[in-house]
Amino acid sequence: MRFEILRRDCNTRIGNLEIGERKIKIPNVLWYESERIPSPSFAELKLGKDFKKGGTFFYPEACKFCIPPALIYPYSFPEEIHEKSFALNKKFFDFFSIVSPKWDFKKASIYIMANAKELFSNPRNFVNAVAEIRKKIGYCLLYAPGIANPVNFPVLCYCGIDLFDSLYIVLKTREKIYFTSEGEYEIDEVEEYPCSCKWCKKGIESYEDLLMHNYEAMKNEVVKTRNAIYKNELREYVESRSHFDAKFASIIRIMDTDYFGYQEKRFPLVGNKIIASPYSLKRPDINRFRERIRGRYKKPECTKILLLLPCSAKKPYSLSKSHKIFRRVISNCINRYVIHEVIVTSPIGIVPRELEYTYPSAHYDVSVTGEWSREELEMVQEMLDDFISKNNYEYVINHLPPEISEKIDIDAVKTCIEHPISQKSLGKLKDEIKIAEEFENVRHTVRKKDDAKSILLYQFGEIAEKFMEECSVKGKYPEYKIYYMEKQVASFSSKRGLFSLTLAGGKRLGKNYWVEIDDFMPRGSIFAVGIKNADERIRIGDEVVVYYGEELRGVGISKMNGEEMVEADAGEAVKIRHHI
Repeated sequence: MRFEILRRDCNTRIGNLEIGERKIKIPNVLWYESERIPSPSFAELKLGKDFKKGGTFFYPEACKFCIPPALIYPYSFPEEIHEKSFALNKKFFDFFSIVSPKWDFKKASIYIMANAKELFSNPRNFVNAVAEIRKKIGYCLLYAPGIANPVNFPVLCYCGIDLFDSLYIVLKTREKIYFTSEGEYEIDEVEEYPCSCKWCKKGIESYEDLLMHNYEAMKNEVVKTRNAIYKNELREYVESRSHFDAKFASIIRIMDTDYFGYQEKRFPLVGNKIIASPYSLKRPDINRFRERIRGRYKKPECTKILLLLPCSAKKPYSLSKSHKIFRRVISNCINRYVIHEVIVTSPIGIVPRELEYTYPSAHYDVSVTGEWSREELEMVQEMLDDFISKNNYEYVINHLPPEISEKIDIDAVKTCIEHPISQKSLGKLKDEIKIAEEFENVRHTVRKKDDAKSILLYQFGEIAEKFMEECSVKGKYPEYKIYYMEKQVASFSSKRGLFSLTLAGGKRLGKNYWVEIDDFMPRGSIFAVGIKNADERIRIGDEVVVYYGEELRGVGISKMNGEEMVEADAGEAVKIRHHI
């Protein structure tokens, strides 16, 4: 068996599972088939035919692809009982292995989640179980039996499950339940069929008609979920499902509040547009941005004045009408490079101007009503308190609108009157920033270098300090290019919002965000099978350096996180940009 991942989004992925000569796309459904219950014509994998039941624990049956017999106890039972259960069960595990957070695991090709139905009835237990199981099995395939339907399918995928079956649908069809993507309904209460499948068109008259419609609804949901993964929109799609079941909302919230570490390493460092919602405040990719501002980032060293500005609908902010006006006012200041612009926004918090192209700063869309929720205000206040305490500004100017300015507590001079771009507000801002003339003059070359270092600190951490020693920066904002000894070492990509390295830049970065490969010359792509080790800090979309021993052999963009690079034996791990 071979599993190759083609695309990742959030905690899940799309890939090809090869079993013998067959290639099956993941995520997918094992469609149950028996003499009485047919499987759909589009079934790629059949439960009961391709994957059979391996008998009972007392009368096991041997076959190549068997769902192993097992003694499974209720999840609430004491752990010692579960551990004894594993000791009895493991002799049957081979291609499949049943796995539980309450017992050890035996290595296998596909893992089956024990107590899946019981766990899914309790969102906290379910999320805990998936996260704990993933710690054990890593990025292998995980199958959750007996729980999937067209309504919950994207949520289950989001949590990190790859394979499902049709058993829940079969059972619900017996109860005369009609499925749509939005919910399940008694068939007798459906006045009009909201579906154009051939069974709905002709009218559902039998159990088999209803079953085939429900199968069509499930197939459509599998395709919709895959498309959301391809487009990096799974999170938004899952959030939309939270309106149909409070359990889904609980799962999202628990994942975000209790399992940030589990999710963050799987969320790409770059992405598409985020349609902000109340859930977005704790999205792993947004929370990661805030954590890097807190833990890695330092303001441009030459700046002494902090200027707080409101966000704009258009991103990046500097391309918007309001920010073009702000920048014209600032550009008239003789010592403008001593001023550091920081944008205050929800759901991100604060965005330093030099990071406005960096995901997710330039990639979110939020409904603007002028009202800030308590959670938003608390988040912004916490971010500002931490940011101002860690970055030594000598003067703070607050040009935020009253709806936010009056609700946060910071020691600053307010310049906004009613609206940030009103003539009175702009006039007051113009007068106030004249204080910059009292500070030592900052040249634009110094500011560009400091800006570049601040971006690199966000991107790579403290190694940026050493990287920038004796470097110069050329080019207009944001297309900065960094040079060392007249040789280009990095250039800023406004599309990615990060610096891209040259080979000289890779040497300068050294063994940071490194990938160690076997003895070959990397060209085009490096696949996971050729990787020996990798830096655990690497996230999908990171700039990485490729080494064989102590020899730098290339630089490129990661397509897996560092943890998965080491574990996987198939799939593209690094897209090479430059090689020796």
